[in-house]
Formats: sequence, C-alpha cells, structure tokens
Amino acid sequence: MEPLNVGGDLTSSKRHRLSSNAVTFQLVVLDLIVSSIAAAVGLLIVACLSTVPVNGLKYYWPNLVHEVWFPIGVVLGLALAGSYRRARRSGAQSTFTLMSNFFFAIGVGGLLSIAISTAVHRVLGQRQANANHVLSAIILATFFIPIARSIHRHFTLRRHPIRAIIIDSGENVSRYLTHLGLQGGFQVIGWVPGTALRPGEGLGQLDDLEGLCAEHQVDLVMVGDYDYPTPVLIDVLRRIQNRVQLTFVPRVFELVSWRSSFTEVSGLPLIEAAPLQMTKFDRLVKRLFDISVAAVTLLILSPLLFGIAVAVKVTSKGPVLYRQSRLGRSGRPFTILKFRTMRTDGTSPARRETSTEGKTPLYESRGKLREEERITGPGRFLRRTGLDELPQLFNVLAGSMSIVGPRPFVSAESTGTIGWQSRRYDVRPGITGLWQVSGRNNLSAGDLEELDYLYVASWSMWWDVKILWDTPRTMFKGIGAY
Repeated sequence: MEPLNVGGDLTSSKRHRLSSNAVTFQLVVLDLIVSSIAAAVGLLIVACLSTVPVNGLKYYWPNLVHEVWFPIGVVLGLALAGSYRRARRSGAQSTFTLMSNFFFAIGVGGLLSIAISTAVHRVLGQRQANANHVLSAIILATFFIPIARSIHRHFTLRRHPIRAIIIDSGENVSRYLTHLGLQGGFQVIGWVPGTALRPGEGLGQLDDLEGLCAEHQVDLVMVGDYDYPTPVLIDVLRRIQNRVQLTFVPRVFELVSWRSSFTEVSGLPLIEAAPLQMTKFDRLVKRLFDISVAAVTLLILSPLLFGIAVAVKVTSKGPVLYRQSRLGRSGRPFTILKFRTMRTDGTSPARRETSTEGKTPLYESRGKLREEERITGPGRFLRRTGLDELPQLFNVLAGSMSIVGPRPFVSAESTGTIGWQSRRYDVRPGITGLWQVSGRNNLSAGDLEELDYLYVASWSMWWDVKILWDTPRTMFKGIGAY
C-alpha cells in the first residue's frame, strides 16, 4: 500500500528521521534568538515613546546589554512549562491551544530574568534590568515566539513528516484522513483493521503491528475504533510504546470537544464532556463579539469586497450577490448573501436529498461536481478560498447570522431534524464554524449534524476564537471546497 499523503511534500522515498533531541535543540536556539529580537524591539519602542531620559535612544545600547538575561529567562520558563517535551514528535499540537503555556512560560521567563539581573546586580554591582523594558519584551515575545514556533513546525514537518498508522474498524478512516490533512505534516502509511473480521484489508493484522512500525519507520500510531479484546490490544501497544507515539481517539469522540477536560478518580483516568449550557450572558457576549468583528472586518476589507464585486460583475452576466433561503436560529428562515460564483444562463443541477445517517460526502450528495462547468473563473477562486462568504458579514450585522456557528442549512437538508440534531437551531448559524475547520464538503450530512451538536453543546467564547484562528488555514488549503 502506498503512503496516503495528507500534508506537505511527502513524495520523497528517502527517509530522513529527525530525532527529538534535534528538535529540542533547534527550538532552544530559536527561542533564544526570537526572545532577543523581542527584547531589542521592545526596548526600541520604549525608547521612542518614553519621556524618561535614561530610557531614550541615547542609552539604547547600554540598556540593551542589561536585557541579556531576558532570553535566558524565557528559555528557562519554557523548559519549566514543559514546552520542549511537548515539542517532540506529537502531531496533536496547535499554536492556539498552546497559547496559555506560552503566556505562562514567557511571563515566568520575564520574572526570572529580573531575578537573575537583580542577583547579578547585588553580587557584581552591574546595572539592574528595567522592569518597563522587560514588560515590553514579554508582550512582544508572547506574539513573536508562537509565530516563530509555527513557522519552524511547518517547515520541519514538511521535510520530516510524522509517519502514522491508523488502527480502526474502517468506518472512520476517511474522516481521520480529512482531519490529519487539515492539520498537515502527516504521512499516513496505511491502516490496520481494528477487528479480526476484516482479513485481507489494510496493511495487515494487529499481530503485524510491531513489524509494520519497524519496517515503515512509524512515528505515531493512532488508535480509533476496534473490536479486539482490550487486553490483546494493550499488550500489542505496550510492545511498541517505547518506539512510537500512541494517540487514542475516544470511542465517543462525537461528544468530546476541545473544552472537554481530562481528569481522574483515584487513579482511574476520565474524560469529562463539557456541560450543555449557554446562558443569557453568554449569548450577549457572543452577539457583541459578532457585531464588533463584523463591523471591523467590513471596514478593513471594504477595498477587497469592492474588487471582488467588480470581478464578479465584469466576468459574467447576472447579479453580484447570490441570495438563498436558509434556516436560522429557532428554525426561522432568512436570506443568506454570497458573492455569485456561477453563471446564471442555465438550470441548476438537481439537488439530491441526503440521509441524516448517510456517510456520503456533501460534495457528492449535493451534486457539487456537476456544477463545475457553470462556475465562473473568479467563482472558482472564491469558492476555494471561501471569500464568496464575505457578504454574510451583513447577515451578521442584521442579526440573522453569527461569525462562528453551525452551518446554515437549506430547508430540504433539515427534513427529519429532531431530537439532539435540532440543537443546531439553538444559536445563529455561522459564517465559519466547527464544520468549516473540520473538512467542509468532504464531510457527510451525518458528520455535520454531529459537529453542529458538539459546537452548541460545548460552546465557549474562547472556542469561537480558536475556530476563527483555524479558519484561514482551512480556507487557503482548499480542503472540502467545491
């Protein structure tokens, strides 16, 4: 079986394995350099803004010398926070989800640098670091280090992708591949059936796993659904645990979200699903956030919106905007706005109704591929990048949509939506959402219903921000865009 390439340039047959120690060394050097730059730039900003003579440009170089302890303090803070241990061959890393660790580590690093500087001042009589200078360095390092880490990780995994094997019954392999493709940096070697009832499929049987990991130089084994007796599986995984990273997909992952917490009871590990609640205060905060983001985005992107409108108008006949009735909060219909991406001189292909339990990807069940010949030149780019959705910012200001929320469905796709599936109507539909950053039209109707429920059931303002953070990556990768 050929490797399933789901991220980066993975066509090279030569294996270049990158050791954990090499990654750690690179990150330490990178953090020293970036925190030094943050200290230098922060000191320059203070010198330009401060009215205190000793902070002026005249004393820039002498002051910079006393900032030498800041990079050292930051590296020590990151080490104390375990940042270098987590930076190894794990694929479950996101700059956004690690931000709290960066805040803590860099803050502690700044305090350590002041403490070291004070100690050196008392022992050697050298000048002590200025707290304002350190504060400016902390603020800039909080932005610079995560960005530098993201760039380093991107290029590192592009050259040295994480080679993975999936253990699963086969039902969710395609969905796992979609998520791994969105994350990037993985080279999925193949999958091993999680049940003895599927002989001849995948790379081999569970008993072959140890040999497969050695043969293909596997970095990570992802364990999904399986029917083998648990003791048998655990015994096999224990034999490879010292060579590969083990990752487990929870059996009920449809109910487990980013907000779920890992805990334990007297040594028994537990995952607690986030409680199903959204107060009036939560709704108010979300609405204020929507209005603020929509207004600011429209103001900033107004030249882009104008340019897209002109491109749509001059390249094909028809209106600039496409209007369609969708179902919003409480199931009430509203008119959604998009930039028109198709020619209007033809009939639209018939939409095929989808089963709520079907596994057919949306691009197939909705006849998206049959619409290809009617898509305009600019429309193809707008669909791939998601820029055709920008007029929905006006829907947000009007109160019919939210910046982040469940996917806005047409009435035909909501037939039979009852019980837990109807929870998607508890909030306004979103321009982007969990569905957008999880595969878009590569997902089935059933997948979307699960994601919509999970979003509403586990909502938090911080999760909205995280989804917004992940949206540009998904848009420009074009995964699931039809």
